[in-house]
Amino acid sequence: MYHYVRNVKKSRYPNLKALEFKNFKKQIKFFKKNFNIINLDQLIDILNSKKIPKKPSILMTFDDGFSDHYHYVFPYLIKKKLTGVFFPSVETIEKNIVSDTHKIHFILEKQNNNGQIINFIFYYLEKIFKISPYKIDFKKLNLENHVNDKETMIIKNLLQFYLKKKIRKKIIDLLFKKLVTSDEKAFSEKLYLKENQIKTMLNNNMNFGIHGYEHLWLGSLSKSNQNNDIKKSLNFFKKKFFTNKNLSFCYPYGSFNKDTLKIIKKLGINYGFSSDPGAITKKNINQLLTLPRFDTVDLGIF
Repeated sequence: MYHYVRNVKKSRYPNLKALEFKNFKKQIKFFKKNFNIINLDQLIDILNSKKIPKKPSILMTFDDGFSDHYHYVFPYLIKKKLTGVFFPSVETIEKNIVSDTHKIHFILEKQNNNGQIINFIFYYLEKIFKISPYKIDFKKLNLENHVNDKETMIIKNLLQFYLKKKIRKKIIDLLFKKLVTSDEKAFSEKLYLKENQIKTMLNNNMNFGIHGYEHLWLGSLSKSNQNNDIKKSLNFFKKKFFTNKNLSFCYPYGSFNKDTLKIIKKLGINYGFSSDPGAITKKNINQLLTLPRFDTVDLGIF
């Protein structure tokens, strides 16, 4: 599982938690030497036959539809005669906006003092919404994470799902304008894939899957709201790009519940990628809608 892949330290956002492109190339070299790098169709053959190859195999997946994937990843995969599966969120492509989750990433990149960001959040809660920070139930926040510190997890928890949607979106927008940029459209155009880039990638044997419309925590939504979000993203791809029978889904934030699985199955999506770390083995090979993945950034490979 990959997200940002770029020349991070030489960019305008050197503190972004991203994978350096040179390290991505080192990973590919390592994988080619030690693994059989497969494509989506080959993975599906393995899942259907239930026969796991003797030589360890890997499939490369790329979440969120960043322009990084077109400018850095795609040309290098072509050069090495490899392929991958890409999962863009649709709203960022259609509306030229920046998703809330990515706004948070760049807010954290620009402001090294996370305590100051928390102070901003508390200030906005009191000033605009008349909500006392003392009413926040920190026991409901998931602060345990092997990558992020507790202050970062407080920020992500509050702005991703704990606060009501209207409140957190307002605060995210204020912080993004204050710390990052006031020109969201221009920022979005540089950050995400364009339709013509997706077409070019598809024409060169790259695979694309569904990643939701708004990049939401699906597991926290009602069945109706989940259904609307997933159907909008699926319809976009079917109308614009493909009617592939081997449709796959990647859960934003790795969040899903029983309703999510029922919805994607009903919509004809037969394969789902989670964010749970792990390999596909004989024990879980039948769990086609909750396939595990390793995040190479979390693993600290190179």
